[in-house]
Amino acid sequence: MRPVFAALLALLLPLASIAQEKSGEKKKDPSDEVFKPAGAVPRFKITVDPDALKVLKKEPRKYVRCTVRVGDAQFEDVGIHLKGAAGSYRDWDDRPALTLNFDKFKSGQRWQGLDKIHLNNSAQDGSVMHEILGSEMYRAIGVPTARAAHAIVELNGRKMGLYGLKEGYNGNWIERNFPKADKGNLYDGGFLQDIDAPLELDTGKDVKRKDLEALVKACRDGDHNKRYAAVEKVVDADLFTKMAVVQALTCDWDGYPRNRNNYRVYFRPTDGKAVFIPHGMDQLWQNPGEGIWPGWGGMVAQTLLDHPEGRKKGIATYKEVVEKQFVLETLNKRIDEWGNRAKEALAAIDKNQAKNYENELKGLKERLKQRADLLKRELPKLK
Repeated sequence: MRPVFAALLALLLPLASIAQEKSGEKKKDPSDEVFKPAGAVPRFKITVDPDALKVLKKEPRKYVRCTVRVGDAQFEDVGIHLKGAAGSYRDWDDRPALTLNFDKFKSGQRWQGLDKIHLNNSAQDGSVMHEILGSEMYRAIGVPTARAAHAIVELNGRKMGLYGLKEGYNGNWIERNFPKADKGNLYDGGFLQDIDAPLELDTGKDVKRKDLEALVKACRDGDHNKRYAAVEKVVDADLFTKMAVVQALTCDWDGYPRNRNNYRVYFRPTDGKAVFIPHGMDQLWQNPGEGIWPGWGGMVAQTLLDHPEGRKKGIATYKEVVEKQFVLETLNKRIDEWGNRAKEALAAIDKNQAKNYENELKGLKERLKQRADLLKRELPKLK
């Protein structure tokens, strides 16, 4: 009877899967658990052998193989390289930021459903909370960006302490965020580059930058009224405006709208429109007293937000986002949920680090309060 039962089971499992798809039930994504402040903070023990380490020190951006142990799970042949820009880059012997690519050398290898993650040293964010709060805020209003969490990191036996953990931008990230439009082009904005620069194509079909060129053309042709109308046709202007106002309210001076930095651009194949994706949110609320409507540096931001109609929409969006998302009680609660968990993990390594970290969280809460007070006073005046 066993062969018959096995045959019946083989027939029934696909039918169950089809029924699940028809019912609209979403398949559980194991990566969702990584980005919740629940359970223990994951501990990454990373080992790079001497020969690979020599290569990595000579060419820090080149992938080499390493072994990664997270809890009871061990992963061999994981790709690793150093990451970071001017403010956050550190070499291997210091406190490096890292990219881990689980399936770089071993096809299909995943950790918690993720094939690529970043371990950020948070050199410019002692709270290690900016990326988490920023990501949650963007995603709550529909702006796609990478999810963030915490990790404890050990490198060849060196206890490095608390890191920020972020998912990588690749094909799998696109599938999760654009499930019905995941065949478009994703470009990396690089370092201090606008869309007229030769941006690197991360994923998608090489179209000789024709999609980007059309966007640049829309930003440059004709008077401001014509440019504004043209850009609205090729950019998801609502999402762009939401991104811009979040960067303004969080004092993020280093994103695309203000500094032409830390961003990706994805062209949805369903309508051809560009979606700007914020990235590198490690310097939020550094200056909570800065102006609430800054100058715009990126050409798309100038075209949309310096236009009277775009400014009007932007101010309305700003007020709505602040009312619904910049709620001190909610933000402080999230800081406690994430921060207490991280502090407990740090205390197991070094009690002094945990105490210092508690002070960093207090400082962040104070800066948020200062920003909230300023917004309460100044936002009603914005016309």
